[in-house]
Amino acid sequence: MPKKPMTKEEIENTRGRILDTALNIIIEEGFNNLSLRKIASRLGVTATTIYNYYTNKDEINLMIRIRGFEKLYDLLTKRSASFNDIEDRFNAMICAYIEFGLTNPSYYDIMFNLHTPKYLDYVGTDIEPLAHAEKQNALKCLSLFIEPVSNYISATGDQKDHFILYQVIKAWSDLHGLITLNNSRLFHEVTDNVEDFIKERTSEMIENMMKLKESLNGGEKLF
Repeated sequence: MPKKPMTKEEIENTRGRILDTALNIIIEEGFNNLSLRKIASRLGVTATTIYNYYTNKDEINLMIRIRGFEKLYDLLTKRSASFNDIEDRFNAMICAYIEFGLTNPSYYDIMFNLHTPKYLDYVGTDIEPLAHAEKQNALKCLSLFIEPVSNYISATGDQKDHFILYQVIKAWSDLHGLITLNNSRLFHEVTDNVEDFIKERTSEMIENMMKLKESLNGGEKLF
């Protein structure tokens, strides 16, 4: 009797299990040690089965990253959707970003920490279009921060876009440091109040944004 075709949901579940397994291998052994055969072995299937869903480990790498940035984007928009006040919205997204990093450490590592191929590594290859799609997903997350900050700061001029991007990247580097030091447990080596420290530092970031707005409104130049 012919095997019943898989439903769309079953296919997506299988694709998801492959990505989850590949992510675990990358975290444990590094990207260079990832192979479709190793994924198949952990899932108890043949390598041919994996090839039915993904062409190679580079496609898997990019699909994991796309999946991670989709999760981050969904959380950022969900947490900030109910706020009209820009300060409250920005604060909600900062908290959401930290929440994502602390509750999804494996995804966070492959998205921001681990030495795995990224868009520039794929330029000029057959997989560049997928790599470009992955980059666009990442930039969507960045734009969620740029928009409210741009609306919040009333400065004008040719330098404003560059100034806003600089401020967002600076805030991002602070957030990244908090998450990475927490996930590596280095924070726990120097303080018993890690959670309080993270809350205090994020509050300072919001206060600094308010002070920046005040100084610009007072006539201070962008650079």
